[in-house]
Amino acid sequence: MTDIIHYSCLTPPFGPVFVAKTAKGICFINLSKISEAGFQSLLRNRFRKNPIRDNDKLKSVLNEMLDYFNGNQVNFKASLDLGIGTVFQRKVWEKIGEIPYGELRTYKWIAREIGNIKAVRAVGNAVGKNPVPPIIPCHRVIRTDGKLGGFSSGISLKKWLLKSEKVSIPDQ
Repeated sequence: MTDIIHYSCLTPPFGPVFVAKTAKGICFINLSKISEAGFQSLLRNRFRKNPIRDNDKLKSVLNEMLDYFNGNQVNFKASLDLGIGTVFQRKVWEKIGEIPYGELRTYKWIAREIGNIKAVRAVGNAVGKNPVPPIIPCHRVIRTDGKLGGFSSGISLKKWLLKSEKVSIPDQ
């Protein structure tokens, strides 16, 4: 473990958000409630790199994320490092990144768009492994029946994110 991974934290209304970056770009964002020590451990296990807190190295993405969490449309400019994903996962994440602000798409739509209509479940699994929400806006993906589906950081946060984008949330 000689490589370094930098991280920082911001605190939107729903609780702490940790953001990590490698030399290539943002590699992991945690929206779930976790301690700083827990996040450091997660980074060491997932990336096999030494985590070092550095607010300056993440300043621009933290500002963009705060702006987004305050209900503003943001076109995130940060480079991403999605090297921990499989080729299939990265294809799904790339397609999710094309979903416009304030709009919803279905798992089935993503499967069709990536050329594998039968891969709806695999798409769902890839969506759930998105390492950089909300930069890759997986919260904008719902089930074909109009239900919200899941969200790795909890359905209440998915609803909060969609409401902040002024999305009309389907009845559950």
